[in-house]
Amino acid sequence: MESMSSHNKATRWKIKRARQLRKHQTTSELAMWPILKRLEAEFGIHFWRQSVLLGWIADFWCPALRLVIEVDGPSHDTRGAYDENRAKVMQEELGATTLRFTNQAVKTNPLTVESTLRAWIKRRLSDGSK
Repeated sequence: MESMSSHNKATRWKIKRARQLRKHQTTSELAMWPILKRLEAEFGIHFWRQSVLLGWIADFWCPALRLVIEVDGPSHDTRGAYDENRAKVMQEELGATTLRFTNQAVKTNPLTVESTLRAWIKRRLSDGSK
């Protein structure tokens, strides 16, 4: 029973942290949001910001497509193995695909980011995954 209690505390802490992150998004996450809102309108899907999934906080999550979108800053330059493991677990446990974009790409090439996402969504929807 104690482990369940500590799990609940961790989950409550993660939910609280996700709320804080939603209120204080990075400039790149703020730049990504209008892109995702346009894609929501175009495809009739919905993205959530800073969602707790399997104990991790995903930058953006589309449950209908089982899509995790991460916007990575310099701290991820040294976390490749960690990020790969996280994506693998999300795939195995949730059937989720993780797409990663750098802060730089989102800020300087938003049309390319949007086009990449649009193409991925079209492929997923044509596969009947929604």
